[in-house]
Amino acid sequence: MDSRRYLELILADSSALLTAVRRDPDAAVPSCPGWTARDLLGHVGQVYEHKTLCMTLGHAPLDEQRSSPARQETELSAWFVEQRDALLEQLTERGPVQQTFTWFPPDRTVGFWYRRMALETAVHRVDAELATGTRTPVDPELAVDGVDELVGFLVHDFGDTPTRAAGAGRTVQLSCGQRRWLLTLRADGVDYAAEGTSVDASTWGDPTALTALASRLEDETQ
Repeated sequence: MDSRRYLELILADSSALLTAVRRDPDAAVPSCPGWTARDLLGHVGQVYEHKTLCMTLGHAPLDEQRSSPARQETELSAWFVEQRDALLEQLTERGPVQQTFTWFPPDRTVGFWYRRMALETAVHRVDAELATGTRTPVDPELAVDGVDELVGFLVHDFGDTPTRAAGAGRTVQLSCGQRRWLLTLRADGVDYAAEGTSVDASTWGDPTALTALASRLEDETQ
């Protein structure tokens, strides 16, 4: 996706998230058990701050370098907007090709955070809307882009990938929207398969649902 489109979506989805939370800050978030809408807003603001510090410090921030979100709705909303605007400022000033710290070794560019934060924001905007009784769709292009990101995570060896002995050597075609990916299963991971490789199985998934998996992974990785 075009880098400017990521920035547009971060702004639009974060604004929609904030609007949803303001409807009922104490609403339970069904897709995040144990969280209220207020908790969700604080979480996303902390994610924004974390990424801003990753770029400005050049490494993952220490706990003492991070702030805690306020609990009162007015102060929390102001703090969230402050973190969102600081993130967008860093992304815009640095541009997508500048090197930075990320937790994903194959991509240590600011562009990684463009994409990751657009997806993070979209998924949690949906969480907030589920909590407060409204639901709007994820941008279709972004949803498919999120599946591409998730496939990249699956292919990369994070060093703690569980053994996948079943199906080793077989190639699966994953289709989503207008995109498709060919993946060959190994005993210990997944590889991209060359175009034209014989396919043993095919599967299709809804891009919005699959994209949610990527952002859940990022929440666990941070």
